[in-house]
Amino acid sequence: MIPLAALLVLVAAFAHAGWNVCAKRMGASGWLFVYSYMLVSAVLLLPLGIGALVLGGEVHPGHWALATAVGTCLQLSYYLLLQRAYRTVELSVVYPLSSGMAPVFAIVAAVLVFSERPGVLALLGAATVIAGVMVITVERAPTPLSRAAKLSALGFGLLIGAANAAATLWDKQVVSGFGISPLLVFWGVSIGEVLVLSPLAFNRRREVRTLFTAHRREILLVGLLVPTAYILVLFAIRMAPVSVISPLKELSIVTAVLGGWYFLGEKQLGRRITGSLVVMGGVAMLTFA
Repeated sequence: MIPLAALLVLVAAFAHAGWNVCAKRMGASGWLFVYSYMLVSAVLLLPLGIGALVLGGEVHPGHWALATAVGTCLQLSYYLLLQRAYRTVELSVVYPLSSGMAPVFAIVAAVLVFSERPGVLALLGAATVIAGVMVITVERAPTPLSRAAKLSALGFGLLIGAANAAATLWDKQVVSGFGISPLLVFWGVSIGEVLVLSPLAFNRRREVRTLFTAHRREILLVGLLVPTAYILVLFAIRMAPVSVISPLKELSIVTAVLGGWYFLGEKQLGRRITGSLVVMGGVAMLTFA
């Protein structure tokens, strides 16, 4: 099962990087873009979600409702923060920062909430992630404008990383602890996000229609790639140890940086690839700690 799990995670890593490239292109659209692609995801998953309910065995309504409510808050925070960051910050800066800091925050949460004591390898991994973040964000002679941009990027990276860590920890509990199908988890969360944003979208329904008309391809693509990346990783977690899943999942960091360079024309590829590889090394240490 481990080879299959590894393949699922590799596909998910490319899907995750791919939808982030599209999201960066649509950064100025803000929450309207998030609403549009989550609506597409909810519709695409409708037959699969119904099938999982009918054929997947008994589902505890209370557990599913709790999973949906909490997951909606956490995932929506992540998507909205990410889209807001992409309005002003480059993909090849935000993506490695947020992806690398997520496991660091998970370590901090384990210490504060569960009174765990991380070992030397975990502390070294966290320090390595921070070093990689510094490589990506620090310039030799920054101008006041670039310094402000880097601080903004760092702030968004920390917030997005925290939201990502919280969402990941909750997903693990839902899939492993509650035993709910990943399909049902994401379907419920996507419906919840659409319901939360629908009153705002209704007041700006003309803008929603205009956005969908002008950017139908991007909305449909992200609406397909987001659940693909999310669900494949959750299925992989059921089949293989986290020590296998996590390092492969973080390959999306380098893929996203390359995507930012190739598709978006972002600069400083060498330094950002180097920093991303350092971040990946730190994540690997955290995984095996």
